Amino acid sequence: MTGARVARGGAVLVGVLLLFLLFSYLLFPTERIDGIIGQTLSRQGLTLAPAVRKTLLPGLAWDKLLVSSEQGPLFASDRLQIRFLFLPLLTGRAVIETSATIGAGELDIRTGLTGKTALDLSADGVPLAGVPFFKSVMGAKMAGTLWSRGKLLRSAKGINGDVKLEIKQLEFSGIKLGDFPLPDATNMKAQGMVRLTNGRARVESFTLESDGLYMRLSGDIPVDGIAETQLNMMLEIMPKAELLDKQKLVFLMLAKFMVSPGVYNVPVRGTLLKPVIR
Repeated sequence: MTGARVARGGAVLVGVLLLFLLFSYLLFPTERIDGIIGQTLSRQGLTLAPAVRKTLLPGLAWDKLLVSSEQGPLFASDRLQIRFLFLPLLTGRAVIETSATIGAGELDIRTGLTGKTALDLSADGVPLAGVPFFKSVMGAKMAGTLWSRGKLLRSAKGINGDVKLEIKQLEFSGIKLGDFPLPDATNMKAQGMVRLTNGRARVESFTLESDGLYMRLSGDIPVDGIAETQLNMMLEIMPKAELLDKQKLVFLMLAKFMVSPGVYNVPVRGTLLKPVIR
């Protein structure tokens, strides 16, 4: 009898909470939501357009979304939607799902507001040509498709977990970090991992490889404060003789970073929005 009473009480509590969330959603004006989002992004030097709109099911959506900085557009999505998931409430968890369509690819992020799981991420077939960050920040022309899976968990000391990344048929040209160019490359495969340990993020040996070029990127990256937090990364570049000869000017400019014949250790500093080679 007591168990049934507790179950009924739990069901009533969940029902009341769902109704509260529904009415809050219906009555909360989108202009105020835009204001909150705008203030949050402005602290990072970012803007978002167009204005948000509500969806039929409780949620928020943007069509042709564009996130920009003073350098230009950084992230674009044909459609991005954020919604509160009601089913996890039955197990005492509050979860928000963010889903985005980027060209022919999809990005899905589930953020746990409570509970052990802080984030679940998946990305499939995301075209790098559809991510304006590379052009705006690095002046690069990019091609390739991104796959990613990641899971982050809460602990007493902070967030822990990893995000795996893989890029197929990677091509890039025109990359410039500060005063220094990087070699152009085609038909590359890239894979690696970003690991979070107690809230700090590090790129663990992200490798890019083709027949004529091998590159490896590693080091610390910011979790927040992307416009101010300094990068501390190292890019190793190992070209084969044919590519070295073909792109002489690029490697001549990188000569000061050569540690042995055909091996360059290039320090990447600055910020995520303004990376430079020093």
